[in-house]
Amino acid sequence: MSEHSEVLVKLVLTAAALGVIIWRWRRQADREKSGAALGLCALLAAGASCNFFQFHGGRFTHFGENFHYQLGAKYFPELGYDGLYEASVAAQAESAPNLPLPRVIRDLRTNTMEPVRAVDEHREAVLRRFTPDRWRSFVADHSTFLVPEFSRTLNEIRLDHGYNPTPTWTFVGRLFNSWLPLNDTIVPLLALLDWVILAVMFVVVFKTHGSAVGATALILFGAGYPWRYAWVGGAFLRYDWLAAVVIGACLLNRRRFAAAGALLAYAASVRLFPGLLLVGVAAVAARDLLRRSGFSWALRFAAGFLVSAAACVLAGALAGRGFAAWPEFAHNIEKHHGTWSTNTAGLELVFLTTPQTMVSRIPAAWPLPQRWATWQEEMNRAQKERRPFYLAVAFLLVAGTAVAAAARTPDEGAAIGVAAVFAGLVLSCYYWVVLIVLALRRGNGGAVGVLCVNAAALVTALFTDDTQVIFGVFSWGLLALFAALIAPDVARTVRLGFPAPPLDNGGGADARAHGQRGALGGRKPQKRGKRSSDLASAGSNVDTLLPGTAFHG
Repeated sequence: MSEHSEVLVKLVLTAAALGVIIWRWRRQADREKSGAALGLCALLAAGASCNFFQFHGGRFTHFGENFHYQLGAKYFPELGYDGLYEASVAAQAESAPNLPLPRVIRDLRTNTMEPVRAVDEHREAVLRRFTPDRWRSFVADHSTFLVPEFSRTLNEIRLDHGYNPTPTWTFVGRLFNSWLPLNDTIVPLLALLDWVILAVMFVVVFKTHGSAVGATALILFGAGYPWRYAWVGGAFLRYDWLAAVVIGACLLNRRRFAAAGALLAYAASVRLFPGLLLVGVAAVAARDLLRRSGFSWALRFAAGFLVSAAACVLAGALAGRGFAAWPEFAHNIEKHHGTWSTNTAGLELVFLTTPQTMVSRIPAAWPLPQRWATWQEEMNRAQKERRPFYLAVAFLLVAGTAVAAAARTPDEGAAIGVAAVFAGLVLSCYYWVVLIVLALRRGNGGAVGVLCVNAAALVTALFTDDTQVIFGVFSWGLLALFAALIAPDVARTVRLGFPAPPLDNGGGADARAHGQRGALGGRKPQKRGKRSSDLASAGSNVDTLLPGTAFHG
């Protein structure tokens, strides 16, 4: 299936899902018929998530992702964050001298593109980190990626941005692959881990929120353009953070606060940006602290978070480079802060994506390093000029996120915390799959909004393959989505103050059986909780106290 066909199919699927969800929301539908329609959309979305089992043109694994994550994790003690491409060039020259070497390579010390011979000295320094046995092992594993038909792809891969996971993720990855040869059997088997992780995640969503919400979350996952299979599908442990975030939100709903804190700490330890979801959780905790009632849930959450975070930091130190791995990682991330890519989205890009900052303006005939450097300079200039405007809007959005979250339950606070991620960071497009947590919020507003933004990106992709344009539209769409979700709660809070929690709201799950909650053909009853003090803090029944909130969430 071509990319154009995939985009067209996903656009039709997105439109159909929007129609079914709005049909159910307006309660004009027969619940069984609309439930069957929603289930069918979810089934089609599951197929769409892997390009209807065509994967990467018939190849299950992602060549570039496995090159980075498999080799980078297994040989992290020697490669660190600056040695993967240099070691790769040396291994290719030794084991496959007939394949052409790249003329240009990215120097991972500086993120600049350099002629391959200009970094010979650094290459020799990287090779000295290997023992003879480890080098032979690296050359053998690297040969898995020296497939003649992918030689051009490999040269392009070495213009990418290197190996960037945290030491914590590296420790986890090495648990699986450090003792295995990386060959044509092991690499696909390790890529199946993500499928297992995602299956567990969706089982937890279905069990926690019912089949309708589970089906909606699956639709968002499968129909999404920014996180389509082409980006990280068939890779190695690329969805562990997502499962930790989504399951953590489900555990908040179930009032398993310590376990939820532990999972969110893991997500933050392996991908950093999920830590901004705590803006919403912290706002709910601050509300309950000021009320001096039912704050114990926050203490349990914080205890789970801190213990897990400490364990993750220690695990990172055991990844092969000691505690020095953490400052090395910090330097690597700082280096990327000055590097722009065309497949990213975030609030700051709303201010930076203009005709003057488009890569397409730079003559295609220019050498690649010159084109790249010119664009980086233009983006940095625009960032400096427009940063005050961006910071002002980001502050308002984060403040609005906190106010809106404080009128909600802890799990909904974590979900709306995605707005803080959007305000504070520019993320690669595939990380925006985190938007599926909005399907877990009360009502249909979050899911409908994500589908509308996705439809805008898909329509744009039908008319252009310029990812800078597509994700510029996506960034604008996310700004509109979060403004629409946050503004009603902020306005009500300013007018009425924070709603007082009811004496017993059932802990959130049964108090939120709003239309699409529960089974596809109806609502799923939930067990009543045992801790009445925590129930009061963990979930103001806003829909009961403030009518008219079903659509926006």
